[in-house]
Amino acid sequence: MRMYRCTLMPKPRKLSISQSLLALILIAITTLSYPLTAAEINAGNWRIVNYWSEWCAPCRIEIPMFNDLSARLANSNVIIVGVNFDEDPRELTLEIANEMGIEFTVLRQETIDLLGMKPPDVLPTTYLLSPSNEVMAKLIGMQSEQDILEALSLQGLTVLTD
Repeated sequence: MRMYRCTLMPKPRKLSISQSLLALILIAITTLSYPLTAAEINAGNWRIVNYWSEWCAPCRIEIPMFNDLSARLANSNVIIVGVNFDEDPRELTLEIANEMGIEFTVLRQETIDLLGMKPPDVLPTTYLLSPSNEVMAKLIGMQSEQDILEALSLQGLTVLTD
């Protein structure tokens, strides 16, 4: 569990457009590059692990759905994470993820190793991992939100009720 100290700050001054853009870029880089810790991996969360690549057309098509679903699952015990199939260096992976519009966490290789994940044979491939890191479902090909929700439902998980 991360601990943060809260301090009272003076009233913020208005930022210029360039300062605002820089702040947004820093927030995006921090969010995409901050790895999940071993504790977070085993924190009772189910994980939807989506393998993607920049050259995979179906991967690019399903990314917006995963972005939306990730935001909608934010208050549940299910998180969506991505894995660059090409295993590019971290900086390049983050650059590609940004260009592809990926808004959910992209895992570091060390985290993938902790999960015991092996790259799939075809793309896109999405895994559903239990809190104990057991692969409960392997979904091959482009997925819809309904496909993902059905895979979760088969595990007894009802995460969205809208």
